[in-house]
Amino acid sequence: MPFSRRHLLATAGATAPLLLLAPSAAARPSPPDLGAPDGWVAWFRAHRGGVGLFLDDGRGNRLVHRPHAAQPLASAIKVVHLLGYAVAVERGELDPREQIRLGDWERYYVPLDGGAHPAALRHLGIPTDDTGLHAADPDHRVALDDAVATMIRFSDSAIPDLLRDRLGVRALRRAAATGGWPDPDLRSMCAEYLFLLPEHAPPAHLPLPARRARGFALERRYRDDPALRRRVLDRLLTTPLPSWDEQRAWGDRTMAAPARPLAALHRATATGAIPGAALARTHLERPRAGALPPGVDGIGYKGGSLPGVLTAGLTVRRADGSTGSGALLAHGDITPEQLTTADPGGAVHLALQDPAYRDRLAAALRG
Repeated sequence: MPFSRRHLLATAGATAPLLLLAPSAAARPSPPDLGAPDGWVAWFRAHRGGVGLFLDDGRGNRLVHRPHAAQPLASAIKVVHLLGYAVAVERGELDPREQIRLGDWERYYVPLDGGAHPAALRHLGIPTDDTGLHAADPDHRVALDDAVATMIRFSDSAIPDLLRDRLGVRALRRAAATGGWPDPDLRSMCAEYLFLLPEHAPPAHLPLPARRARGFALERRYRDDPALRRRVLDRLLTTPLPSWDEQRAWGDRTMAAPARPLAALHRATATGAIPGAALARTHLERPRAGALPPGVDGIGYKGGSLPGVLTAGLTVRRADGSTGSGALLAHGDITPEQLTTADPGGAVHLALQDPAYRDRLAAALRG
């Protein structure tokens, strides 16, 4: 999601982000409401080249549009970290009851996550410091599994790096490959946030392997240097961030993949077809476990947002034994206002359950 100093200072007391307005927003027609199904139909019709979509309702029907076109993933990538964690638990390599120190968790935390980390701390009942951004007591400990749960429920962006650092990129890629995603774009999320700041930004045309290596090196410096973390925090609290257009350009260069492998990994997890699926599915389905519609046994979901980016990976396990799965990657003309209310997961869920709505999306994508 987009960032502003006003938003950063408000995260301790607000769940919804306060966003940096696009300069031309007042002069433009009202954009489609992406919190409503009709809004997605309109957005698809106007932005066919910015849609990556793969839907399989589990009953013989599919809707596919640019399924192999790589687009930014935002936090949808975190399903890979979740599965890697679940596989490690299944193999006895990680103990979900392990008590992790908040100070170690927050070594990877950059306060540009739309308030996700403060929300995670509130959910876990952990008092915060005077900024509202960090735990008041860095020696406070929580169960590893509870911390992982915040990665899915609130989209905490420090836990993925902690998991990747402990398990290794190869382990995460092996886990994803079992579910049909052979080469996920795994980078340091900590570094990608820092890359938004001009003083840490890499050259604009740096090749991806070099950008990834640069990011891992920057993450290590940030992780191991409390003074650097303090300088970054002071900078965020006192200095304006780049403009909306610069934020969008930054979002364009973050982790990316096509819709098809994202949907495949969600399906493999929901159906229990791969190692680690049971624990991963529990985390993906828990946030919606108390509000399931009739005939549905579970809804697994992980979405994400960045400036100009909305994403969703979702599954529907039904009482009749069928499983619907899908991934939506939307990229391009998405306003700050749309980001505050958008529901890409709702559009995917409705398309998997309602053939008439799926047909409307298909017609919009045909033009």
